[in-house]
Amino acid sequence: MCSNHRLDCSCGQNQANIMFKNHILPPMVVSNLYCPKCSKSVAFDVECMIVDNDWIMEFNLPLAEDYLKRALIDINRLSPAFIFDHGYASWNGFTPNELDDRLVEREEIIALATHNMKQYLAEMKRWGCERVQKLREAGWRKAQQC
Repeated sequence: MCSNHRLDCSCGQNQANIMFKNHILPPMVVSNLYCPKCSKSVAFDVECMIVDNDWIMEFNLPLAEDYLKRALIDINRLSPAFIFDHGYASWNGFTPNELDDRLVEREEIIALATHNMKQYLAEMKRWGCERVQKLREAGWRKAQQC
């Protein structure tokens, strides 16, 4: 089970939906979040940060390591990529705003369900495949894994 947390970026102008896989890590493991606006002034530290399309997530690695060890998660060397890519603290969806964006995009398609279920299912499949391809081409990290 994953939980969604809406976190503000450092400058306060944007928010991201972050999920925490199986509630193993607490939200405070994300020590800073930088949107494309505020990330421009950040000195990127590969040891504790991960970048995804100009969004930067900074982790408190000692805290993350403590929680992961308590949960008996086997890690050789903890890294921001491990935390993010394994979903312990990652976007809820492919992007920081996936939950919001996809709801808007799906609204028109959902209306088809009341009129033509076969067309609705085909359209949802088409939309989903095209969306992932678009996000992959845009360079979103999680879309590369699909």
